[in-house]
Amino acid sequence: MDFTFLFIIIIMLLAVKNDLNMVAVGLFALLLFTSNNKFLLAASFIGFGLLVAVGWMNLGNYFSWVVLGSLFIVMLLLAVKDVGKPAYGGGGGMG
Repeated sequence: MDFTFLFIIIIMLLAVKNDLNMVAVGLFALLLFTSNNKFLLAASFIGFGLLVAVGWMNLGNYFSWVVLGSLFIVMLLLAVKDVGKPAYGGGGGMG
């Protein structure tokens, strides 16, 4: 699982909460340029949606649920990407 994307999305949230909007947009651009498949691209856009929800919408009492739900969706997308891969390095060996 590529936890780097999830970590960068969390850093984007912290940047928006501290009024560092340009840093958050820069991190989103980084996510877009480094995504190499459709699941990471979808995770990037969900992260941007979360960024918009946190930064510019007044969510009131639902803020925590929106953040947790969106991060869970991103985590599921990242987990689905890894379903077909073996847990080990595969190939090679002594035998």
